[in-house]
Amino acid sequence: MGILHLSVELALDLIALISGIILIIRAKDNYPQLYWGVIAVGIGFMFSWENIGWLTIVTDTPEYDFTELLNIDKMLKWYALANIVALFPIASLSPGYFNHFRIFTFLLPPIITITVGICYLYFNGNITAIHSLNEIMPNIGNMDVKLRISIFLLSVITPLFILIYVTSRVKTHRKMNRNMYLFMGFLFLFLGIYILFTLSINEFIFNLFGITAIVFTVLFSMLYLRYENPFSDHISMVYNTEEENPEEMRNSFQPLTLFTTIESYLKKEHPYTDQKYNIKDLAEALNDKERNISDAIKSQGFTGFREYINYIRLEHFKQLIAQNPKKNVKELMFACGFSSRATFYRNFSERYGISPSKFIEYQQSK
Repeated sequence: MGILHLSVELALDLIALISGIILIIRAKDNYPQLYWGVIAVGIGFMFSWENIGWLTIVTDTPEYDFTELLNIDKMLKWYALANIVALFPIASLSPGYFNHFRIFTFLLPPIITITVGICYLYFNGNITAIHSLNEIMPNIGNMDVKLRISIFLLSVITPLFILIYVTSRVKTHRKMNRNMYLFMGFLFLFLGIYILFTLSINEFIFNLFGITAIVFTVLFSMLYLRYENPFSDHISMVYNTEEENPEEMRNSFQPLTLFTTIESYLKKEHPYTDQKYNIKDLAEALNDKERNISDAIKSQGFTGFREYINYIRLEHFKQLIAQNPKKNVKELMFACGFSSRATFYRNFSERYGISPSKFIEYQQSK
């Protein structure tokens, strides 16, 4: 483990840490972005601390037992993080899906397993040394070996189940994009490395595990800094009363009614043309709580207020083009409430698959 490798990894650790802090500050009601920021800060800080320690040692072979299999500490750390990260595809496709109860339900198996593992370590602590796969079966009767095998199997199966659950959900009002497939591909790659890391530890796999984790964190932190929801694209809301069960219809009625009120107000008053317009202003105008406003917006498949208000501004831009054919893009952009040219062009191109200038040319040629 050379100085150059450690220095590169430490630099990535610091990038993850800083980007995570920025995400936390700017997240607002975009909870996936907020949680990803917390994860990035945690991973960046933890890896920075470890790599600074390795840099002070500066040896080719760290003082680390690279031959110990089924290390319970590392499996518990992985299990906690892997299940949380595996929730992001669901949160991306269905922004209003998660509540405290559903999050707790998904995380209950790892919570129980991690609690059992920690209790065993602190109240028993007897760990059988296993240095190769051939040593597992002769020691299978030992309690700690059974526990470690169980934790290992659960730490592989549970994240996989959560990911598969994403594809089995029928009702979603967003569609996966290439970043989602990249994200899921990274998770499967990371899962494979984790299995090797747990069953066949050596220095190369140890380094591969660390660098993959930090590259994964930095890459998607950058995407979250650029996009409100980097893993899926919003599509029109579609209600199918034949597929809706009565309980779900009752739960969705109040947010839907409020969203209708929100949309009517915005289309009538156009307050979003103010570049500083925020969810607090909207809540005060409608005499409602910010949380209720946010939930209503998410019930329509939007990640949060910021994504929704940019969508409204884009729709307003299209109207202004028809009404003011001689005005340029910059004038119309500011008239809609956008304050950043880069944000406007990125949102417009992603939403309609064409640049604003090309769109105007197309409209004028009709």
